Formats: sequence, C-alpha cells, structure tokens
Amino acid sequence: MSDNPKLLLVTLGAKIRELMRRHEELKERAEAMQMHIAEQSEELSALRKELEEMNIKYQNLKTAKGLAFGDSDVREARNRFNKLVREIDKCISLLNE
Repeated sequence: MSDNPKLLLVTLGAKIRELMRRHEELKERAEAMQMHIAEQSEELSALRKELEEMNIKYQNLKTAKGLAFGDSDVREARNRFNKLVREIDKCISLLNE
C-alpha cells in the first residue's frame, strides 16, 4: 500500500507536467495568432489606404478626361475664339466711325 500513494503522486506529477507543457504550447500558439492578427491588420490598413489613393487617382483621371479636348475640339474652340475676335474688331471699328 505504500507504493500506491507514491504511484498516485508520480502520476499526479506527470499529469501536472503534461498540463504545464500543454499550457505553454497554447500560450505560444496564442501569441503567434496575435502576431498574425496584427500583421493582417497592418496589411488591411495598407490595402485600404492604397484603395483610397487609387479612388482619388481614378476620380482625378475622370475629371481630367472630361476636361480634355480632342484635336477637333481645340480647332472648334480656336475657330469660335477667332470669330469672336473678328466680331469685336467689327464692333470697335463701328464705334470709331
């Protein structure tokens, strides 16, 4: 009977060591998961910032394209401008008479 308590004590010690080992493994795993979550969070923030910048560039491009003139638009604008200048010249000459 004296071996029985010793055996129980040895078994209890082994189980406690196993629990401590598992606890350390889980603690390390939790730390690794926290680091992974932090990395993913940083990556998500960077991607959101990049998306925001791309949206701004896209809006700027749309605006620039809307304001851009093609060759025919430039010619038409130049012709209209020249026509207005000729009309102004005519008006000035009529005022000088």
